[in-house]
Amino acid sequence: MAEQEIIEKLKKVKLFNTLESDEERLAKLARIVTWQECKAGDEVLSEGIEGSDLYILYQGTVQIQKRTLDQELYTITTLTDQEDAFFGELALMDREVRSASVTAVTDCEFLVINREDFNRLGEEDPVLGLLVTRAIGKELSKRLRRANKDIIILFQALVEQVAESGGLEKRA
Repeated sequence: MAEQEIIEKLKKVKLFNTLESDEERLAKLARIVTWQECKAGDEVLSEGIEGSDLYILYQGTVQIQKRTLDQELYTITTLTDQEDAFFGELALMDREVRSASVTAVTDCEFLVINREDFNRLGEEDPVLGLLVTRAIGKELSKRLRRANKDIIILFQALVEQVAESGGLEKRA
């Protein structure tokens, strides 16, 4: 794939919005991108396995999935290339295991950024590294706030269910 095609895709991905008009930095980023393909049904990432790559969905559709405590698989969301979707960004920040699995619904193509390559690029161009890291932090903050709201909603529903079953007195 040509560098300019990669740059055009990167411009559309919200993690790189702050670089949108900086062709030089986008070109540097494009040079560390690798290409990966997979077939429909393939597991792209596996929950519980250490990862080191950020994936940008170039073409296709994937499902983000988690396992319950009983190991039942459920789908959190479905992402398409039309959304300029990305996943696996936590792997650029740490060496922890993947928090979810990603399965290809259709044949897929990805732009992939490896943690070591990203860190090396950040050392060469600290402004670039900082801008992307800030964008990842902003995305993670947004997700944490949403998760906190979800926890409160679930807690309230649990309290109401227990109260209705006679286990607790319902508070006004």
